Amino acid sequence: MPITILDYVKSVVGDKPLYTAEDCLTSGVDIIGGCQICGATIGCYNAYPATTGYWRCAGCIGQDGFATVADFTAHPSMANCPSCGNANIISETRITTSEHAEEYALECGDCGEVWQP
Repeated sequence: MPITILDYVKSVVGDKPLYTAEDCLTSGVDIIGGCQICGATIGCYNAYPATTGYWRCAGCIGQDGFATVADFTAHPSMANCPSCGNANIISETRITTSEHAEEYALECGDCGEVWQP
């Protein structure tokens, strides 16, 4: 079974009886998001980081997840802002393309840069 975003948060903040939104933000991830494939609302406890750089639900992760936190943090999909190089406060956002379709993108919490990996 692949790791969840919560597994990653635990690796950053340590073992605790309860994890908060602040723990997620300190780790550079959101507490809630959406599946890249089906759009389901997912929380850090049931969101799986995919090799594409986005989150996926259990039904959509398939073989695109990570077996360990070390695999996840070493993978090039671990986003760094192309503008300022930040890797700590990157979040998913939706953008409207020139064809008026909505797509997912990444946004830097430090400088505001938005990009698609």
